[in-house]
Amino acid sequence: MKAKLLRYVQVGMLVVSLTGLGWATYQVAHYLRTAARFEVKALAVSGVGGPLKRVSEDQIIAQAEFEVGTNVFRADLTMIRERVERLQWVRHAIVQRVLPDQIIIRVVEREPIGIGRIQGDAYQFDVDATILELDTISTASFPILDGLRRGDPEGNLRKVGVYQSVLTELGEAQLSEISINEAGEVLVVSASDPLKVNLGLEEFRNRWIKYLQLKTQIQEQYPQAVKVDLRFKNQVIVRMKDDESFGEQVVWGGEKKTL
Repeated sequence: MKAKLLRYVQVGMLVVSLTGLGWATYQVAHYLRTAARFEVKALAVSGVGGPLKRVSEDQIIAQAEFEVGTNVFRADLTMIRERVERLQWVRHAIVQRVLPDQIIIRVVEREPIGIGRIQGDAYQFDVDATILELDTISTASFPILDGLRRGDPEGNLRKVGVYQSVLTELGEAQLSEISINEAGEVLVVSASDPLKVNLGLEEFRNRWIKYLQLKTQIQEQYPQAVKVDLRFKNQVIVRMKDDESFGEQVVWGGEKKTL
């Protein structure tokens, strides 16, 4: 009987303790969510790794749509981040609470790595193949990329990857245009020579070196040439008119003209 009574007492004490703990937790949570000292006075905005260049603090604060005076614990950090990342020049946003009354937004801006031409209009793009309006602070010179399409993020991403590979492999080559078709074939134009050079799908550097070795000879023997095709092993195809259906062509290599 005594053991049973003791067990009842222990259970009762546990219930009282849990009730007290629950009440205390509620009181703390209520205080944190209602106390004036936890009301956000303003949003703090900064760039990651340096000052903001292409998006302003005012644009970010407006896009966040955050009401000053909101309790810091009631702020929806995920929603703020998603809103800020809708800005064209924002690649990533990091949103954090800093007690007692601060919300900090840190922004990673998009960096243009090239200029694309879409239906005759020029745009910038970044490493994610995001199409960007031309900004006013870019000083770098990029070859124009032809082949990007609106509404084709996966295809654009592949083409931007190929674009970067071409620039890496060709190193110091001064190019004015890089055209990439849906099959991934690359056609380039030098900044100093209007001749179009088809480098195919791979071995861009080797094929470009081969073109440079033949460049003078092509210019001297075929001054009306408009395109050089280096896609085929041991052959160089020189097109004399910018019309692949009817244009005259000369094949070097194989059983025809010797290189």
